[in-house]
Amino acid sequence: MVAIVAVVFTACSSGYAVVSSRPHAPYYNRPPAPHAGWIWIDGDYYYRGGRYHYRPGYWHAPRPNHRWSPGGWQRHGKGWYWKKGRWHR
Repeated sequence: MVAIVAVVFTACSSGYAVVSSRPHAPYYNRPPAPHAGWIWIDGDYYYRGGRYHYRPGYWHAPRPNHRWSPGGWQRHGKGWYWKKGRWHR
């Protein structure tokens, strides 16, 4: 796992922190799908111990009647926070 260090401006009560600059995801080759029809979930970030950590992407079995919306960095004041990806009906 790759740790990403960033300067924290504020900690928000919703479980994320605002950082001065958004880290870039490390580059890695996507492995082949284990089964036909599986969905690639891009890597994401989680906040723990005063910094954001990167979690690599992975293949996920399809969920009937659902679609995946990837996470991404969102602007907040003078900084950034990570909005997690999620499944939608």
